[in-house]
Amino acid sequence: MSVLSKSEARALYDRIASRYDLMLVQFKLLGLERHRRRLIRQLDLRCGDTVVDLCCGTGVNFEYLQNAVGSKGRIIGVDLSSAMLEQAQAKIYEAGWKNIEVICADVEKWPLPERTDVVLSTFGLEMVPGYADVIKQISSSLEPGARFGLMGLKKPDRWPDWLVRAAIWLSSPFGVSREYEDFQPWKAARRYLRVRNYRTMLMGAAYSCVAVKNH
Repeated sequence: MSVLSKSEARALYDRIASRYDLMLVQFKLLGLERHRRRLIRQLDLRCGDTVVDLCCGTGVNFEYLQNAVGSKGRIIGVDLSSAMLEQAQAKIYEAGWKNIEVICADVEKWPLPERTDVVLSTFGLEMVPGYADVIKQISSSLEPGARFGLMGLKKPDRWPDWLVRAAIWLSSPFGVSREYEDFQPWKAARRYLRVRNYRTMLMGAAYSCVAVKNH
C-alpha cells in the first residue's frame, strides 16, 4: 500500500464510516481515550472559546470539547469524508449540541476562521501528505497565545521490525502503511510554533503534542 491520494482517502473513509467508531474499540482498550482527554485538558480550553477539530472524522472529540467550551463556545469539525461527517452530525443531533458545525473540506485548502483559540487534530494530520504546509498556515493564522494540539501514530524508535509490521497490519484498515513512517507532524509544530508539551504513549507507537503561538 502506498500513500493514499485524496480521492483514495475519501473513498476509504466513506466506506468505513458506519463502523468507524466500532473499529476504534481496540485502541480504546489500549487506553487512548485517556490520552485524548489529557491532550484536550492540556489545551487549556475555556468557556466561550472557538476550537477547530481538523480531520474530525465521526466527532470522537466533540463531547470532550463541548464539556470544555460550554454552550457559549464554538466547535468546528473539518473532514474530507462526507460519510464520516454524517456520523458526526448524528452525534450532534442526538446530544442536542447547538454550537457545533461540521464542514466537508480538504484541510490543506480550508482557511482557518479568524479568532480561533485552539486547533487540534487527533489521528488525522499524520495521514495528510501536506501536513507541514497545513501547520505552517495554522501558525500564520493563529493569534498570539492560541494553542495547537496533535495526537497520532508514529513509528516506534526501538521496536523490532516484526512488531512494527504487526502494528501496521493492525492499523491498515485505516489506510496506514509503511509509506507514512516519515510523516512527523510534531516536528512541523516545533518548526512553526513553540511546543510546550510532547510525550509518547503505547511504548512509543503514538504521541501527543501541545504547541502555542508565540507572542
